[in-house]
Amino acid sequence: MDLARFLNQHSYAIAAAIALAWVGNEVIRRGATVRSLIVFAALALVVALPPLWLRSGQHELVQLDAALASGNPTLLEVYSDL
Repeated sequence: MDLARFLNQHSYAIAAAIALAWVGNEVIRRGATVRSLIVFAALALVVALPPLWLRSGQHELVQLDAALASGNPTLLEVYSDL
């Protein structure tokens, strides 16, 4: 996999890691207080939960791959509850 494709596919994770590292560095540099640790933990949750919530199930991908590989015409319907 080339670098551009890797960055395209993982841009959210890279940006989230940079943001958490920056905030974590600031927490350590300024001295960890209860309030700063709570803010850091809240940021970690806000960054980590959306990809887990939006991820599709693995069984759906297996069914899609099987339908596409069958050789028959396949209608693909895409929708979002959001």
